[in-house]
Amino acid sequence: MKRNADELIEEISDFLVVYLKSGKVGLNSFIKKAHLEISQLEQLLQIHFLLKEEVKEFVRELPLMIRRFKTSTNVKTDTYQGEVRGQINWQSTIKERLRLNTQDKTIFSVNERNRNYAIKENLILKELLQTLYSILFEKVDSDYYKKYEWFKEWEPLKETVDHMVRKNIYLSRVNLEKVTVTNRMIQETMKHRNPLYRSAANLLFQYRRLLSGKLNETEVQKLLRETFVFPEQEDVLFELYWVVQLIKHNSQNAQLQLMDGRNNLVAQWSDEEYLYKIYHDSTGSSNLRFNISVDEIKKVNHPFLKRKIESMNLANQLAKEHFGRGFDTSTYWSGRPDIIVEIYNRESDELKKVVIGEVKHTKRVEYAITGLRELVDYMKLVKDRNKNNLEEAVEIRGILFTDKIKQIPFSNNSIKIHHDSFNDNNVSIIYL
Repeated sequence: MKRNADELIEEISDFLVVYLKSGKVGLNSFIKKAHLEISQLEQLLQIHFLLKEEVKEFVRELPLMIRRFKTSTNVKTDTYQGEVRGQINWQSTIKERLRLNTQDKTIFSVNERNRNYAIKENLILKELLQTLYSILFEKVDSDYYKKYEWFKEWEPLKETVDHMVRKNIYLSRVNLEKVTVTNRMIQETMKHRNPLYRSAANLLFQYRRLLSGKLNETEVQKLLRETFVFPEQEDVLFELYWVVQLIKHNSQNAQLQLMDGRNNLVAQWSDEEYLYKIYHDSTGSSNLRFNISVDEIKKVNHPFLKRKIESMNLANQLAKEHFGRGFDTSTYWSGRPDIIVEIYNRESDELKKVVIGEVKHTKRVEYAITGLRELVDYMKLVKDRNKNNLEEAVEIRGILFTDKIKQIPFSNNSIKIHHDSFNDNNVSIIYL
């Protein structure tokens, strides 16, 4: 039976908290104990903090709420001679003239009213906004993440934060340089009647607890559960299901990486002898090459290959004439496996073995055969960084994962990189 998205999500949610590629944000009730051995955990938590609906709502309403900005007034009495700066305090003026010179009618004591912007509430508001500014403009590459639907809402909100921190006339007078905002100040302001300050204090309190260095796992899991990014495509989920299974069945100490589409390294772990790196939807590290250039093919004297290159060049020329742009004619073949595991000797850092996985979320034999052909291509055509055939230098193994297909018996071979076995009645596995 073909697994649906909910079944797949339920089985791998605890590991998929690092997923930050194309998808949608929603509540994931399947997370029981999130895998928190994550190399960029602080950055992950900062991104998920931005995804909280109450954080976005606060920034959306900020331009209106800032009108309720509060200040305090201090009255200061000063004495001047020959000028008046403020309201005359006659009682103090008489005393000062008696004290200084009774004949001098130019002596005046005046009350000067000064606005104090650096009150407790404004210090908290300013720190929260500076925190959001720091995340958006310094700690997180928000320009990169805006290509994903789940982050697009922050494009206009980002400008709001920027304006408040750098241009707002009131907040510009609140200086945090020589002030420490204490947790007690925050907790007191969490009960404030003004929603501007109450919300700011609550959000700053949550953020401090998340990034305190003493992680409260319950709160972290609550955040990741409420702001979980769901992969949109079921085929992608099925691929990630197998990535997670390989991690779970081969390691107890895997360190997860942020899956944001940069290098697609999902996790790495080690034992006494080897270092393992697992990639999803990737060409792996710089040690691997999954492409054959046209220049390489030109060296082979065969009429079919010659006509194939001529066909590519003619198609490129016609595309430019009719559509205004061409395509890459320098590459004859290229590939991008669903799963790659690179295995290195820990002492020498030498690549010793590569496991390539191809995943087809299907029960159809025809589609499974297509996956098998792709997998064998990857195994036979992969090269090292010097463009030499990799199969001649290291051991290369392949695994084909599909849904359960009646014609394919479950392989008795282990899908683990080493040790033990794994079985699942809902899938078919061919181990090459």
